[in-house]
Amino acid sequence: MLEARSFFLRPMQRLLLTFLAIGLGILAFPPFHWHPLALVSPIPLMFALHDAKPAPALGLGLLYGLGLFAGTLNWLAVLLGPFAVLLFFILALFPTVFAVITANLADSLAERKWLPCAIGVLWTGIEYFRCEWFTLRFPWITPGTGLPPGYLTPWIGVYGVSLLVATAAAALAFRQMKTGLSLLAAVALAAYLPQPSTPEGDLTIAAVQGEDVPFDRLVGLSEHAGAPLDAIVWPEVSVVPDIRTKPAQLAAVRRLLAEKRAAFLTLGTVTDLGADRWANTAVTIGPDAILGTYDKNRPVHFFDDGEPGTEVPTVGTPLGRLGTTICFDNDYEAVVRQAVLNGAELFLVPSMDAAPWTARQHLQHAELARHRAAENGRWIVVASSSGLTQVIDPRGCRVAELPLFDPGVLVARVATRSGLTPYTRFGWLVGPICTALAVGLLVLTSVLARKQRVDPQKSRPALPDA
Repeated sequence: MLEARSFFLRPMQRLLLTFLAIGLGILAFPPFHWHPLALVSPIPLMFALHDAKPAPALGLGLLYGLGLFAGTLNWLAVLLGPFAVLLFFILALFPTVFAVITANLADSLAERKWLPCAIGVLWTGIEYFRCEWFTLRFPWITPGTGLPPGYLTPWIGVYGVSLLVATAAAALAFRQMKTGLSLLAAVALAAYLPQPSTPEGDLTIAAVQGEDVPFDRLVGLSEHAGAPLDAIVWPEVSVVPDIRTKPAQLAAVRRLLAEKRAAFLTLGTVTDLGADRWANTAVTIGPDAILGTYDKNRPVHFFDDGEPGTEVPTVGTPLGRLGTTICFDNDYEAVVRQAVLNGAELFLVPSMDAAPWTARQHLQHAELARHRAAENGRWIVVASSSGLTQVIDPRGCRVAELPLFDPGVLVARVATRSGLTPYTRFGWLVGPICTALAVGLLVLTSVLARKQRVDPQKSRPALPDA
């Protein structure tokens, strides 16, 4: 007889489970930030997809994607108006593809012990492609970024955590309870067991927060930071036009550095590339010279955010080698990791989150820098236009922050760090490997589906005689 391991759900039950998954996912992210729910939010979806045929699975996947992304990223409507609806549909295509392939896999390979692992790989591969490689790549709203950085982060990063969460959810849905519960327990312990505190550093950094404030106001805020300072960082595009073409402003910065006995100031400006083209640039200014520049590698989609930079240089300073990745760069795992491979020992990040984009957007964005810090084992200081200006230690813990929207200056003690985490060396490969394997699973499901169409009787187990 057939093994009694399947269970059957009515369409309304599948629908309710999908809505439950959406609700748990929304609550896991800011502004609610009930982050433990990120650990369990995929579970109802996996149960809804269990034994679902491809056509209903398509509808469930699309519903899940639309509900999750519209529920968490509704601030996009403030930025993009009605166009945000189209963007939600584009993002929803990825869980839709996941749901259809999962249904095909389960239909053909339900008795395979490794099926939950395959589903976890499929989830992670599609997620990594959506976040890092797709034309409209957008690395927000994943299980790995919903949970706080923990012991697993410097080993396998956010995509490795997503892999474990998705595999656990699939294992539970396919009645491999020990496997599912063991994986969930391991991820929960890694995320929530207390970590040793990071010692206070020996460098004093001031991060200025201010949106659309004049140059003199930025100088004044920096002067209120107290003395001495080792370095100062201002927000993205805080000085426009290019400060390098303004001798009076350069002289004012150098007077500020002398007053504070600081080694340098990093700020956001623009570089004129000619022919109405420009680059979004971070400039690091020393007492006597420009120490280095960096052009933003990941301009924000749909905005005039400059031409993308093609290199990830670091800046040699008296304090150590500096990474000055800008704002959206830090949403992606590859840019910060490449800066660390290029020698970055500390990150001072000019950033901009416009005040009209809502507090929800600011808080969601602020979480991503925490994961980059933990993945690569570096201090990150973010100076954001209207927040969240924050200081993050190498374990991904936010040790200081300013209130949203109000101009101010944040002073904190940090340190340079050398050495590479396992993630920086090899753990980052989890995402690309899962994407490659997901393509293989897509091919496998296509082959199996074709075999079923050719000979449906041979593709199903024989029923016993009456």
